[in-house]
Amino acid sequence: LGTGLFETMRTENGSVQFLARHMRRVIASARVLKIPVPDEDLISEAVEELLAATPHDLGRLRLSFSNERFIATHESYSSDSNPFKVIVSQELSSTVGRQYKVFPYSGRLGLLQEAIAVGCDEVIQIDKDDRVCEGAVSNYAFRVDGQWRTPPITAGILPGVIRALAVEKCGVVVKDLSRADVTYCEAAIVMSSLKIAIPVTSIDGRSLAIDTDVSDICSKLRQFATAH
Repeated sequence: LGTGLFETMRTENGSVQFLARHMRRVIASARVLKIPVPDEDLISEAVEELLAATPHDLGRLRLSFSNERFIATHESYSSDSNPFKVIVSQELSSTVGRQYKVFPYSGRLGLLQEAIAVGCDEVIQIDKDDRVCEGAVSNYAFRVDGQWRTPPITAGILPGVIRALAVEKCGVVVKDLSRADVTYCEAAIVMSSLKIAIPVTSIDGRSLAIDTDVSDICSKLRQFATAH
């Protein structure tokens, strides 16, 4: 409820993955949106106390910042490693085009529920110019003509932490993608801080490859995430 910024992080055995990257993103966004963020030492102490009080082997840590308060929650998280079925949607969430992790998040969750209602796991949002944006709650990388590509931030997507890692460490190229690219891509992966990287098994019912190349990039991203 309300309006503000938030970050969601995966925890494993009491360790937060990419906390520093998430904090850099929220601080940069807070400056632009003029939302107060507490001192990072205070946040770190709060997270440490919270993880000790609510231990989970695998958890979901959420930090929320509004003009009124800072809230941290840590809940158990169940990881889904099964390949995703995805549908294409030209119904854009109202938050597409904002490069900040803002709440309320109901528009995106509504798109996700629409995908689930037809037996799928995520959507690929396409804008009015037939450019690929992102999922309801995920970033994507697509293999087109043997090259891994992810849409640029200028396509109106959130600058995902795992997406950045794929670009920095796994040779994924930042490049505009069209609806046609999605129609003919050979393979795809879905990325988020919680899921890390999961292969896409189909788009609108069309089967995609889940080969060694796909397994390797997903494995690399999971290894990098565990190391942080």
